[in-house]
Amino acid sequence: MSETGKRGLRGGRRRLLALAITLAVTVCCVGVFAAGGAAALGEQCSGANVTGKGSYLQSNIQGGVWASGSEEGFNGDTHPQACSGKQGSGGTPEVTYIGTGSGQGLNAWGAFDGVFHDKAARFIGTTEPPAGHAKEEGTQLNRMTSAIGSDVAVIPVTQTAIAIVANPPSLPAHEPCSVSEISASEIGGVFSGRVTNWRQLEAASNRKAGGDCDQAITRIVREEDSGTTYQFKHYLDQVKSEALECTGKSPRTWDQLQPSTGGEASPNRDWPRQADCQKGEGPVTTVATVGEGPSSPPKFVSGNPGTITYAGLPEARNVAPESILEVDNGVEAANPSTKENDANCAAAKYTLPEGAESGVNVDWSQVYGSDPEIGKVEASAYPICTLTWVVAATDSAGIFGNKAATTVRNYLEYVNATEIGKEGRHGHWYLGLPGPVAEIASIAIAQVEGEGKEEEEGGKGPAVLCSAEPEKAGGTLVCPEGKGYSGQIRGLMKPETVATFESTGGPKGTISCTAVTFIGFFKEDGTSVEKGVSHFEFGNAEGNCSSTLEFSKEAAVGIGNPPLDASKFVFLSAIAPQGALVLAKKEGEEPELHIGLGAEVKCHYSPTFLSGQVVNGPPTELIVGAAWTLAIGSEACPKSLKQATELHLDRGEKGADLFVSAK
Repeated sequence: MSETGKRGLRGGRRRLLALAITLAVTVCCVGVFAAGGAAALGEQCSGANVTGKGSYLQSNIQGGVWASGSEEGFNGDTHPQACSGKQGSGGTPEVTYIGTGSGQGLNAWGAFDGVFHDKAARFIGTTEPPAGHAKEEGTQLNRMTSAIGSDVAVIPVTQTAIAIVANPPSLPAHEPCSVSEISASEIGGVFSGRVTNWRQLEAASNRKAGGDCDQAITRIVREEDSGTTYQFKHYLDQVKSEALECTGKSPRTWDQLQPSTGGEASPNRDWPRQADCQKGEGPVTTVATVGEGPSSPPKFVSGNPGTITYAGLPEARNVAPESILEVDNGVEAANPSTKENDANCAAAKYTLPEGAESGVNVDWSQVYGSDPEIGKVEASAYPICTLTWVVAATDSAGIFGNKAATTVRNYLEYVNATEIGKEGRHGHWYLGLPGPVAEIASIAIAQVEGEGKEEEEGGKGPAVLCSAEPEKAGGTLVCPEGKGYSGQIRGLMKPETVATFESTGGPKGTISCTAVTFIGFFKEDGTSVEKGVSHFEFGNAEGNCSSTLEFSKEAAVGIGNPPLDASKFVFLSAIAPQGALVLAKKEGEEPELHIGLGAEVKCHYSPTFLSGQVVNGPPTELIVGAAWTLAIGSEACPKSLKQATELHLDRGEKGADLFVSAK
């Protein structure tokens, strides 16, 4: 990727809405499957604050509308099923949604490996619904339900279009090339790498050799498992279902390149590439990966001529509205949005999956809304549409506590009752569910209840830092009287562990650090004192970390942009997880990862995912996991990194204990 491209990536990072390292304070165990019986949910709006995570395609509607305090939001709407202080108990429980990508969401609840990674997520958003039968070993639904200890409700929440975003070349001494529309066969050719030059497109403004459009096409795709990719590859398979060139020794189809499995070998991340061409195949165009979030594919394309990508319509309209192409639907070129700024998906047809009427453990993975020739049904219809889903535990009360489960249920009922397009609600580039799908969604939402357990306080709220182990009282954690703590917090490497930064894109190798220093200053209420987090450096006893990268055997590693003076601890729940640590600056900038490879190579990374767990001690453990995307750096820098770090946290006083509580 060019240096110019990396600057384009960096420019988008300032729009990060809520960058947090969610530090889950874990106690022990997971609930068991609900055995039937009366629900244990509380009065409407009496629940706790909750957090959901997953599909980036849902970020605009979840975080910007449904979970907001606006007139169209859960905490601001006068609708009978909202919680704005006028309904039910009069409470205003808050819902926070973190857009990480569908793959990260599915992984959080163990769909790939059967491990419950993120208990802070009370529900999961995904545009790739978990597949398979829940009782068939090895399927995504089987792994997920086993990991969380509950059946799940897979709930359609809205639909939208997948847009094609293009930035044709702008060559020296030429007029800028322009392309306003693209056909289904051209989309298939471009993303398989077979259509190699902009002048090959029928709608290119100048198709002459040596003309304004005579430049190679660069494909920009998502580097992580992605629900948007899952849906888009189904459309590509509808266009061409035969095996593709340059997909390895055993040529694969788009259908085989569609599913997410987690890890580098996930088919969802794979595309036809020159390196995989066999004798007699290719050449194919360059394909480059970009992470989700503010440095997203459409944002990158908007700043880099000669590139093309696909993206959820809401994201595309927000960051690259002038770069969206119309797509041929078999009759005419169709716009993905309507005059009301809804998604142009009213003609999309969805076939309900087997067992949908039960609402429990339903496999929606083969339900699609794309149709390359949908114009023959409705002349102006857009051909690439998709549903997107929320996954909730049917035994939410048993896993997360009754208060959290009450809010999840209330929120999803509100979402189902107030979809975009209903009651005159327009303007967000989504569209409400078709009637039969909405009815099935209502049935699924009704399954979110559970047998219940002791009432637990939960959700994002003020924290209390504590020098003694908190006491459990009234369903929450209470710091013993006189044991609140204000001052330095220190993190040191957990003995017999190594912090690693493993390359997941570009030059291969791993950076390993046997020492880390984390220093922060906080008030008793969890907010920053003066500089907040002033130091977060990695190294070895001799200084730098070791590296297996070819360019350098040593690396200097640290979290950039100090001090992180708006960082704070927040309390989540008396059950796992109890707390979160948000790393932030007063100036609104985000943390960066800085890596120096020798004296010459400097690599700056932006976060695509930051998460972790903290286990109350003694000693208190902090387990951090992160994914980083290269923002600025040379070809010697890995394009993306996966981080794993385990620390012990203390009060910086000869290892004195530290805890997080609510009161």
